[in-house]
Amino acid sequence: DFLLGYLREILPRRPDLKVVVTSATIDADRFAQHFASAKGPAPVIYVSGRMFPVEVRWQPFEESRDFDLNDAIAQGVDDLWQGREGGDILVFLPGEREIREAADHLRKHLSHSPLTRGTEVIPLFARLSQPEQDRVFDTHAGRRIVLATNVAETSLTVPRIRSVVDPGTARISRYSARLKVQRLPIEPIS
Repeated sequence: DFLLGYLREILPRRPDLKVVVTSATIDADRFAQHFASAKGPAPVIYVSGRMFPVEVRWQPFEESRDFDLNDAIAQGVDDLWQGREGGDILVFLPGEREIREAADHLRKHLSHSPLTRGTEVIPLFARLSQPEQDRVFDTHAGRRIVLATNVAETSLTVPRIRSVVDPGTARISRYSARLKVQRLPIEPIS
């Protein structure tokens, strides 16, 4: 808010300065009025986004002694590839520990299945080195399963992803006023 107000004050004194504001959810008319000049409201340019058909498959999950989240992810991968879905799979997980556990479980699971032999499991989280993170962008011949936090959902586009397995949990930043501590608990998300 401060920056936008400051830019509004500078623009009349700097006619050479051009400000471009982009957003998928912006109230364009309100911003056009905010940056209005003697010539009228600021110009608004609409660019339509690309829409791809999405099929949502939902499987209820109840953790038991014999079946945990990693088993459910492996079953989801099997279901997608038995249905002959092309491309790679992206799996969202809440954090690094869950990604490492799921990677180990999937590697063991995939080694026993003739359908998925040669499949590469690639973890993706912030503490990996840059070359390890860049592996998701390398070209490859076989299938891949990329395991990442839900931050990847908004910050990057991984090529060849055609299916997503989302367990519906994420680490959400919460402030505890009582303890005066910032926490990152795992919570269900939509």
